[in-house]
Parts: sequence; structure tokens; C-alpha cells
Amino acid sequence: MVDNGSKRVRALLVDDEALGRRMLRSLLAADDEVDIVGEAGSASEARRIIKELDPDLLFLDIEMPGGTGIELLQSLGEPAPYAVFVTAHPEFALPAFEAEAADYLVKPVQRERFLGSVMRAKRCISERRVARLAMRIADEVTANGLASGHDASSSDSATYPSQMTIRVRRRMFSLDVADIFWIQGASQYSRLHTKSGEYLLSRTLASLASELDPKHFFRIHRSAIVNGAHVREIRSNGDGRYSIHLRDGLALPMGRARRDILESLMSSIGGRGN
Repeated sequence: MVDNGSKRVRALLVDDEALGRRMLRSLLAADDEVDIVGEAGSASEARRIIKELDPDLLFLDIEMPGGTGIELLQSLGEPAPYAVFVTAHPEFALPAFEAEAADYLVKPVQRERFLGSVMRAKRCISERRVARLAMRIADEVTANGLASGHDASSSDSATYPSQMTIRVRRRMFSLDVADIFWIQGASQYSRLHTKSGEYLLSRTLASLASELDPKHFFRIHRSAIVNGAHVREIRSNGDGRYSIHLRDGLALPMGRARRDILESLMSSIGGRGN
């Protein structure tokens, strides 16, 4: 990352204990690519600061006055900052990841583990910025095209390729995008689950999403994209959560922050032929 004000990562430290915030400051002190823009000792204070400062990165404790860190993260909506939990409570790891936390560090934090998490955060935030810039450029191109009297919808089919080039070891081949069931993301890698098998790619989920038609592929979770053509049904779990069931029997959880795509996903399922 270039040492430039617009490129630096803006971090907020959220912990009800001053000692915890000092520990985070100490660990981040040597990183000149991260600016600590503020601190908060409660969930309500953090919510206010997030609204005012719009940080890129959150370091969150679990138990705090005014609500838990998990409840805070769930209340932020999309797009939420990149969230790393730093806590003495290992038992809350699963609900934290269900709330779409990016990482979960247990105190006492090992320095190498922390620095590795920060490195991944910076890389992911950089990719988010590139993706947002690409979307703004695409929106401007579409707007200019409409202003010039061109119908942007007529070129939709050309925007998203029907095939994807896959590299497996020393072999390269084309994969039909329609044969992708779902894509599993993990840090800088993605695993394609397809009709012909599974393929591990050294690409992020965000970069793959930019090449897939959003009318057919849906980001149901921070770490999962599904092809609507291979979804059998959507089930409510009765507690405000939903699960996506594929034709092969696999069930995938839908992140709470992704429920805005439900209508589009159900339309995709209902509009296809059986």
C-alpha cells in the first residue's frame, strides 16, 4: 500500500477496558499503513463513532456496556467495516463468524497471529476499494451511455462471460460458468464447486464476483456465492435466519446482512424452468 492519506487503513479500537485498547495501540504502533482514528469503550459509543468517521477496520471486544461486539457488528448493515474480534472469550467465535466477522483473536494475543490478521485486513480493504472504484466507473459509463441514447441493457450479455479460464497446476482449461454450483471463499483463495469437480483458485471471492452475472450469482455470505440455477429451495430457520439448499442436498447459511438479496434469489429460482 502506498503511504498516502487515501490509501491508509482507518481503524477504530472498541474495548471497554483501557488496557485492551492500549494493547492494540502497541501492536499497531509499527504499522505505518494503519491510522487509529478513534477509540470506544461501549457499543453505543462505537456505533456513533462509526457513523461519524466511517472506519475501514474495527477491532472489537465481545462483552461491553450497551451491547456485545457481535450485536454491534450485526447492527451496522452493508457495507460494514472489516471486523476483527480481539477478546478473552473463545466460546463466542462461532456466533462472531456467523455475524460475518473476518477474524477472531483470543487474548492473550500472539503478536505474529495479530500481525498476520492485520496484513489480511489491509489486503482485503484494498481489494474492496478497487471493487468500489470499478463499480463507480461502471456506473458512470452506464450513465453516460444512457445520456447518449445508448441502451446499456443491450450489452448485458457481453458484460459477463459464459466461460471462465481455470489454471490447475500446469494445465489451463475453460469452465462453463453455468456449471458452477457455488463458490467458497477463504482469504485470498476461492474454491469452485462445479459439475466436473472442485477447483482451488488463488483469487479472492470479490474478484470472482465481479465477473459473474448478479442476476444469476448471489453473495449469500461473506464467504459464499451461489448460482441461483442450482438452488433447490430457501428455508427459514424460524429465528430470522435463512439457509440456501442446493440441488445436490448441500445447505448453506445466509448471512444476516445479505437478506436484501432474498427477493432476487427467489425470483431467480421461480423464473427458471424445471
